[in-house]
Amino acid sequence: MISSILYVLVSAVVAGVGVYGVISQRGAIRMLIAVELMFNAALLLLLTFSRFVNPLEGSVLALFAITLASAEVGVVVPIIVLLFRVFGTTDVTKASKMKR
Repeated sequence: MISSILYVLVSAVVAGVGVYGVISQRGAIRMLIAVELMFNAALLLLLTFSRFVNPLEGSVLALFAITLASAEVGVVVPIIVLLFRVFGTTDVTKASKMKR
């Protein structure tokens, strides 16, 4: 059986890669992928620790979190498409020009 420490370490590494991706990238799609990595790292940590308390409640909460992540993608992708149509690029630094 795999130790819980290994899951925590994998979660920390994946979260670190996600934070690095958000800080270093300016493309909206790459930033979205990095945010999804951080979200999945938090979900892995949640499931790891729910194993000690109540595995069923942790699994149900994980299903709600996955649903929330898919709804997030459904909202953000049209915004990225609009950004590309208006500016011809997905660079998020151009998004500040969309203000009135």
